[in-house]
Amino acid sequence: MSEYLKSTLANLPQQLHSLPSFSSYRPNLLNIQFPTTNFQGKNNLATRNPRASITFAFLLFLLFWKDIIRDVCSHVGTRRLPVPVVQVSPIRNNTLGFQNIFVLSLPERGDRRTPLLAAANATNLTLTVLDAIRDRQIPQSDWPQWWGTNNWVPKEGELGCLISHVRTWRKMIHENISTALIMESDVDWDMRIKDTMVGVGDGVRAIADWPFPDPQHPRDFSKELSPYGDKWDLMWIGHCGINADGNGRIYAFNDSSAADEDHAWNFGERPAEGHRPPGTRIVFQPRKAVCTTSYAMSLAGARKFEKLFKQANSPIDLKLWDHCEHDQTTRCVGTWPQIISMTESKTNIKHTGGGLSFGHEITEEKLVAGNAIQISARVNAHLGLADKGPSRWKAEWVTGEKKKEEGTSDDFTDESD
Repeated sequence: MSEYLKSTLANLPQQLHSLPSFSSYRPNLLNIQFPTTNFQGKNNLATRNPRASITFAFLLFLLFWKDIIRDVCSHVGTRRLPVPVVQVSPIRNNTLGFQNIFVLSLPERGDRRTPLLAAANATNLTLTVLDAIRDRQIPQSDWPQWWGTNNWVPKEGELGCLISHVRTWRKMIHENISTALIMESDVDWDMRIKDTMVGVGDGVRAIADWPFPDPQHPRDFSKELSPYGDKWDLMWIGHCGINADGNGRIYAFNDSSAADEDHAWNFGERPAEGHRPPGTRIVFQPRKAVCTTSYAMSLAGARKFEKLFKQANSPIDLKLWDHCEHDQTTRCVGTWPQIISMTESKTNIKHTGGGLSFGHEITEEKLVAGNAIQISARVNAHLGLADKGPSRWKAEWVTGEKKKEEGTSDDFTDESD
């Protein structure tokens, strides 16, 4: 052993010699007394042998470096950086920003319910299924007062359809439901529906809030119950045709899921082509809307329409159309193209020829995409592609391509593997 090491060990504090193990000794590092100068004229260990002090400190660091770092860091204040807050629209929740989503479905139509619930699961939506009723289940005392008058003969199924909707409005009134999206059971929507509805929310607030508030006193939407604003009664987002008021306001927003005019679908009217810029969807005051495929109702709207329909003398969609168009106290908004669309399904209403909406009778139930729906939630749920991500979703057409002639489209194949 070198003379230097002997000298160092000889000068170590006696307390260290008595320790059974260095590893079990964890001193309070903040209280270690290091050798200091003796101001009475005598030098201590540091003065007599500075190299020994340095070596001693180095040995301590090697033995207890983790404790030193921890103790030092515990006495250093850490700077907390602000965490950025990402605002997520409530429209992206599992009811699209409405208090409820109701589906009207006859109990025996499991062929409709199954693909519908699969589509909801694929897009993370929560649906409440309400049993619809047949004409024969409705006592005449519950019929609207003027039903079947005015030289109009109802078709079988139309009364049951109307009363099923009216009962849903009454449910909203009795349970104080502020907003509800109501849809029929033969519907489909795009996998990107939540993105679309965020744009619809902006449009509904702009169209229904008229005249615009004083710029000096802007309206505070944060205090309103609905992310769509509180000044609308009916929001018609699923239909077979609709038109815009030629003198009314139109709100357009970019929407990659909106069908172009070539792939859009209707058997009623549609807005003039110049009303909608390419690649957009529009929100407006509706005229001549047909089919109650899907619409949203506010509580105020439910109260108005429930009272009105006690004297209905026409199918539900025509009565809603008439009231939205001519009653200045009712605020209705519509969208083009439709966001929720019907699929080819055997109808519950006996139309002439068996299928008013499609121009031919539907004799076999097939799982197909809704009209004008590019990336069908029903189809992608059926194929098991919903959770594979947008790059794997099956599209009914490629954006920009021309629509295929009827009957030339290929049936879909299972691509879920």
